[in-house]
Amino acid sequence: MNWSELYWQRITPLHLLLWPISLLFVLFQSIRRHLYRRTILTSVHLPVPVIVIDSITAASPVKTPLIIQIVNMLRASGLRPGIIGHGYTDNYHPPMSVTIDSPLQLAGKKSLLLAYYLRETCPVWIGHDRIEVAKALLEAHKECNVLICNDGLQDLRLQRDFEVVIVDTSVINSGNGLIMPAGPLRDSFARLKHSNAVVQAGHQRQIPDIGEEIRTFYITLLKERFFNLSRPELTANATELANKRIHAITCDLDAQNFLDNLKFLRLTVIPYIFSEDHHFVAKDFLFDEAEIILISEADAVKCFNLHDERIWVLQQEYRVDLGLRAIILKKLREKFMDPKLLDILACPLCKGPLIYKKDRMELICKADRLAYPVRDGIPVMLEDEARKLPDEEEIK
Repeated sequence: MNWSELYWQRITPLHLLLWPISLLFVLFQSIRRHLYRRTILTSVHLPVPVIVIDSITAASPVKTPLIIQIVNMLRASGLRPGIIGHGYTDNYHPPMSVTIDSPLQLAGKKSLLLAYYLRETCPVWIGHDRIEVAKALLEAHKECNVLICNDGLQDLRLQRDFEVVIVDTSVINSGNGLIMPAGPLRDSFARLKHSNAVVQAGHQRQIPDIGEEIRTFYITLLKERFFNLSRPELTANATELANKRIHAITCDLDAQNFLDNLKFLRLTVIPYIFSEDHHFVAKDFLFDEAEIILISEADAVKCFNLHDERIWVLQQEYRVDLGLRAIILKKLREKFMDPKLLDILACPLCKGPLIYKKDRMELICKADRLAYPVRDGIPVMLEDEARKLPDEEEIK
């Protein structure tokens, strides 16, 4: 257990000194929320639907897997999502696209992981001002018709159409139950009343201060597997690696948890633990006797520039209740009932404008002569689902 976990779990004289600051923080957030609700402070409405996904605790390992699941769900429904975020806390840079080559100290681990897993399928942008980031992403990717904000729970200036709040009830992440800076909570549990859905990770238990009016879904660990960092299409389970000579390298803040997971998977490894701020270089992996070198997902973002086919990444796959998919799509159907929103959508192929034909429930691309269906209220922006317009069909 690292120092920060110990700090979150205990209540010491230092926590008692910080507790009044926590109360002031909650009061400040409540006042801001009231001012935005009364439109005394102005929030910004973006032209496409916005889904905010964030954790009420200081850190949650399930947020990135949940975002990936929701992105894949939206794409399977024919939508074209994009992801916006802040990057690291001290990121004061203008909007930028995140790729696996982006600097870690600017993009942050979670944004880099999202860019790695969703490359070629969903753009990831970060910057100091989430509103400007969203505008920049939509300008660069005109085909995007829904945005996911991977943080921003407390950024009330950003209007959201749907908000998912993660509550990690495990002992480590729930900690002493106090608000920052005395504890790991970013806000009181009463804040959950203002969200559309709560996703609970860890032990299933009643969450304080919320009733049945807030839909609660559960996310559980489905399986743990390994993928090759140089060739991600190569995967293996623990049994397939068990008889190899394995070294495990980590500089993750939660290094012991990573090693405990490997032990739980019945893997015998030789561990190497570096300091949290260590930057991996090729010589860190010079183990002639090692057939397999295992790293965590958090450490993988520091190794994208290394080309060693012995490096495998431990990936934890989670599954969330299907009901979350249903209520998100229901909200999006309500949004896409507005013809003004359909009129601003762009063709995913040529990025050109589309013409909404309400009588046929289609979105027409003149340039490519394609008709994308609007099915069950959702614009299906998939080339395989588009109807090729015959030459004799006139487009008005």
